[in-house]
Amino acid sequence: MNLGDMIRQLRMQQRLSIIELAKRTHVSEAYILNIESGKITNPSFFNMLKIARELNLDVYELEDLYIDPDWISLMEEARGIGLSSIEVRQFLQAHMAELTK
Repeated sequence: MNLGDMIRQLRMQQRLSIIELAKRTHVSEAYILNIESGKITNPSFFNMLKIARELNLDVYELEDLYIDPDWISLMEEARGIGLSSIEVRQFLQAHMAELTK
């Protein structure tokens, strides 16, 4: 199952239209549709955070399906200064509300 299929399946299980998911997440309908259809295969991490939160999906469950190359570079930089992935995750979780505005 690819990322778009997973998002569509979860959205439909929760009986949400694309319009309603877009309103709740402040992500455009077209953007969500393009993720679901596979036209966008490398979506914005922050848009994915918003969508995952609304669909009650732990964004870290998406690691096997989607890893943005920029995030891989960021993690390499974090490791270079001595931070672990756990420390980066804790930072993101602590600041999630700010990041998804």
